[in-house]
Amino acid sequence: MTSSACRSPRTLRRIISFLFPVLVVVALAAGLVASSGCGQSSDEEAVAAVEKFLQIGQSPGTTNQILLDKLPPGLPEGLPEYPGSKLIGSTVTTSSSGKGLGVMRETGDPVDQVYTFYEQAFSTPPWRVQISTFPGEVAGVQFTNIDDTSVNGAVVIQPSSDDDSTSVVFLSVQSMSGASTPEPFALEPSKPLPMGWPEQIPIYPSATVTDTGWGQTGSSIEWQTTFLAQVTAQEVIDFYRTELTKTGLTVNDEAPQDATLMLSFQGAQTNEAWSGAVSVQAFAQEPTYAQATVQLQIGVAVPQPSGTPAP
Repeated sequence: MTSSACRSPRTLRRIISFLFPVLVVVALAAGLVASSGCGQSSDEEAVAAVEKFLQIGQSPGTTNQILLDKLPPGLPEGLPEYPGSKLIGSTVTTSSSGKGLGVMRETGDPVDQVYTFYEQAFSTPPWRVQISTFPGEVAGVQFTNIDDTSVNGAVVIQPSSDDDSTSVVFLSVQSMSGASTPEPFALEPSKPLPMGWPEQIPIYPSATVTDTGWGQTGSSIEWQTTFLAQVTAQEVIDFYRTELTKTGLTVNDEAPQDATLMLSFQGAQTNEAWSGAVSVQAFAQEPTYAQATVQLQIGVAVPQPSGTPAP
């Protein structure tokens, strides 16, 4: 990779502007990349930093690579290339579900002209347009390969933020044929329960907590906890039916949905309204485990009036 520190921040900012839907992350990445300009850091350091930002929100094991001024390896043959466009860089994202390749180019032609080119190009076999849209300044074409349905992608064209007369093109291709072999199931360490989880709602003994969350409004607090236990779904349901009844809550068995067993509960605890649900099914990755989700909502306590109430 050649070093051109005054060129790489602009290039990398363009790449991440297409890849990050979360504005806060875009701002962080753009600011970090800007610090690599004009001799303050190398292209390699800037690229490595942005690759780490790309991992945010992705599944564990996903890898990302940014290539400046280069096409990604394994790019399918026959993809249309806008005449006279300049290559900015490319991206490679690899996960258990497949491989994603992205190519970014720029051209001095307007968006509508570039959009027309790609719309027509992807209407020519072996390509087929699935969706074509031009709702505002940004245009896009979603396509697939009719000879190899594992290959599909999209091209997005938008005006450059640096020059209104320049269009930036980002073409992405997903290939399921590049999928890696799934890793064998391995139980991860249990996570802590969400903050404020009430002790009246137990977690199944020896269970491993995998996902948690909670939130609050002005009138209630809600929690959700998901766990795995090496028992049957029916054993988990029976456990919660017994334990929740002990707390004085009213428990109702709900009609199963497909292979998911469910029950709901409600009642009052310390002048608060409690309600929630338990859903359990066999864990898809390892059927000897049951996967259960417990949801709970507690209404904020209503202050009790003091003194003698008015007639």
